[in-house]
Amino acid sequence: MKSARLLYEYRDFLKERYGEVLQRVPLDPGFGCPHRKRSGGGCSFCPEDGARAVQLGTLSDIREQIRAGVAFAKKRYQAQAFMAYLQAFTNTFTSVQRLEELVALILEQENFRAISIGTRPDCLPEATLAYLSRLQRSLDVWVELGVQTSHDATLERINRGHDWAASRRAIRQLHRAGVSVAVHLIIGLPGETRTHFRQTMEALAELPVDAIKLHNLHIIAGTALAREHKRQPLPLLGEYGYGEILLELLPYIPADRAIIRLSTDTPKEQLIGPCWTMNKGQFRNYLIKQMQQRQISQGMALTSPPEQPAADMKQPSPPQPVETEDGSFTFWNPKLKEHYHTLAGARSEAREKYCRPGALKERLKRGRVRVLDICFGLGYNSLTACSQALAENRSLEITALEMDRGVVAAAAATLREDNSRLDWNDCLARLCSQGSWSQDGCSIRLLWGDARHTIGQAEGPFELIWLDAFSTQRNSELWTVDFFRALRPLLAPDGALLTYCAAIPVRAGLREAGFMVGETQAFGRSRGGTIAACSPLATALPLPERDLFLMTTVRGTPYRDPNATRTNREILRAREEEILQRKQREGAQGAAV
Repeated sequence: MKSARLLYEYRDFLKERYGEVLQRVPLDPGFGCPHRKRSGGGCSFCPEDGARAVQLGTLSDIREQIRAGVAFAKKRYQAQAFMAYLQAFTNTFTSVQRLEELVALILEQENFRAISIGTRPDCLPEATLAYLSRLQRSLDVWVELGVQTSHDATLERINRGHDWAASRRAIRQLHRAGVSVAVHLIIGLPGETRTHFRQTMEALAELPVDAIKLHNLHIIAGTALAREHKRQPLPLLGEYGYGEILLELLPYIPADRAIIRLSTDTPKEQLIGPCWTMNKGQFRNYLIKQMQQRQISQGMALTSPPEQPAADMKQPSPPQPVETEDGSFTFWNPKLKEHYHTLAGARSEAREKYCRPGALKERLKRGRVRVLDICFGLGYNSLTACSQALAENRSLEITALEMDRGVVAAAAATLREDNSRLDWNDCLARLCSQGSWSQDGCSIRLLWGDARHTIGQAEGPFELIWLDAFSTQRNSELWTVDFFRALRPLLAPDGALLTYCAAIPVRAGLREAGFMVGETQAFGRSRGGTIAACSPLATALPLPERDLFLMTTVRGTPYRDPNATRTNREILRAREEEILQRKQREGAQGAAV
């Protein structure tokens, strides 16, 4: 079992099996599809060209396709070794003699190390299976099966033309023939839920499958599905939603099964939806980061007890405890090279920068208080607030957002708080394992993931919003005007957003997002923190005159992330470009005067 990794990617599999990466060269012999002939249209999601590779263009001759495909792979990927991939339509929809002649022709043109044949589960007659078994003795043979789902009702709805039993049978037959099997699955098919997706994964886990290709549902122009979508829009998965589903499903895919792809792509001129802002590479990197932070690995749900991801997959190093001046502990983050709290005191910071300026004590006296704690981290802000509420027998409800499960687990093993009705270690341990905790009218619900996405699961209004991300240069994703705009509707009319950050671009961004912005008392440094609200707050100090001036200059250019998908580096770079453009405009205006 390949359990010592987060994700068993196809590239790693190829290196292990062949000693190098084989670049797949897509081919279309023009065999067509039997289902199209018998049903008069084929599968509802399938485009007219049968998902023919773009780089094939209009080439029909196999020799020309091979030359073009190999040249493309050498130029774009610097490829040196190749696998022939009969991709479009159903490539066993022909006689054995014709298929054998085709393979011989392909092998004459290029020294292919392997061949992969895309087909349907109901198009593998005994004679074809026997031929593939013979071919396997001299060439590594793969068959890629369009399984899509294990649910017959869905297969019927998408006019697939076969049932789940046909897929099961084909997988077992190919395995007995000694042929490697890769299955294609579509996540997001009409009528299916996360339960359906997981049931499909669990069903496949019991079968002899060697690799899996995951596709997020795309609606392509000219298909029956596109016509259905036009009549009644279908729910489509954005990159965050699809990512969350994969994070649930990957633990149920056996760790020794190579993942050929995580998402699909369609030429923009053909794609109706969903329209992502991430490309495949960006989405892959996002998913890997989420797996690292949340300690999720492929196949972990199939082991007992669940195995943890291996350290050699570049997971973040364990945080290092650092004692602060008030005796409480914080951590040093070696990746970001920042402490989680001021060294003046982690516990004191929670009290002086979040609870006290937010008038938590006064709010609790008026009734239940709802708090949104963004970047839960070690939990000081939430746990300090809960300790105060419990001491005064008040009601407090906290929704917390966090991406790094490891830091919460480390905090559960490290922090100590003796002068409280709240057992901090037990609370943190429960949050880490179960995602929720409650005691005597106080509760915390912890949502794992990128706050830009999980913010959509937070149900306002909140009397207090605490924003405690790393610095703007390390974690700009949560300091953008676009994120602030997402927060504003969640804040109660008399509520307050508080943060330690006093950066000019942040204060300018809060204003641009529609907040009134003030300052809080300083703690641990000379500058105060920031308080923002939808209406004037008596507890807020006015911003310094110098800050008000700087907010009108290029220094006040806010961070932007319009689609909530940019990386920290991309956000910083975009701001630099915006500043440069602004300076050029101002220079041109000055010259004109």
